[in-house]
Amino acid sequence: MNEGLLIHPMHLHGIPQKVVAKDGHRLPQPYLADTVLVGPGERYDVIVEGSEPGVWAFHCHVLNHAESPNGMFGMVTAMIVE
Repeated sequence: MNEGLLIHPMHLHGIPQKVVAKDGHRLPQPYLADTVLVGPGERYDVIVEGSEPGVWAFHCHVLNHAESPNGMFGMVTAMIVE
């Protein structure tokens, strides 16, 4: 969900996201996406199948939303699959 005023292209490393709904409405044709562009006021529902063990970064692809000279911050997290 994007409650802000900027776009956020959300990217999950190594595992595709299956987009199944937008703004609370199921899509007639779900699709796989490497990056999901979430505009202001939009919400997407995705399914991620954690079948590959590892630590996978999930972050906004607008780099100044997730990275600074001091490292990662802000719109970044890790998905850990054991």
